Amino acid sequence: MKTFEALSLDVATLKFNLSELETWLAIGGHLAERKHISPFFKARPQLCAALGLLTNAVEVPDRWANELDLFGDFTCDIAVGDSGANAYGLIEFEDAKANSIFCPLPKGKTMKRWSPRFEHGFSQLVDWAWRLSTEGETSDAFGRIFGRDNPTIHLLLIIGRDAGMTDDDHKRLRWRANHTSLGRFRISCFTFDGVLHSIRRKISLASVAASPL
Repeated sequence: MKTFEALSLDVATLKFNLSELETWLAIGGHLAERKHISPFFKARPQLCAALGLLTNAVEVPDRWANELDLFGDFTCDIAVGDSGANAYGLIEFEDAKANSIFCPLPKGKTMKRWSPRFEHGFSQLVDWAWRLSTEGETSDAFGRIFGRDNPTIHLLLIIGRDAGMTDDDHKRLRWRANHTSLGRFRISCFTFDGVLHSIRRKISLASVAASPL
């Protein structure tokens, strides 16, 4: 899918998809990116669109793309847009297993190493930021995808599971995402468990805000 398709967020369908995600994750085991993860998400456009809620700018996701082509050089697994806020989220999936983010703690060591899989996924975000910056907002190709009104673009890496991660592991993951500069592009990193919990929380908060006082 080389361009975005319009989508209206359906909360009832999304809640059902989140229940499916919870059940799917509860099965456990090694979830491979291409064999398991991509097919699961891409069969559920509402769930894909909701990934935009994990960004700092997408408020009402109303467009999405499966494997959005970035100028012929790179492809992001899922892209989400909010036409009203002129904001976009570009998402990279990696494997979901206990050691996807950190390697097992070596004997005699107190600090885990970042896993090769995590470094691979993080490097994808770096390359996207480089390519977006190189293309520039004035190019026709950029305008066809994102428009020309200074869009906000947020890059997300979704990888691994909460199982086996300590509090310090989570703090390192958040710190790295929050303190790595990719030019004007903000990044975030989530586990698949974190995706489930965060989207549910956002929906819950939105429901409370919509309720009459």
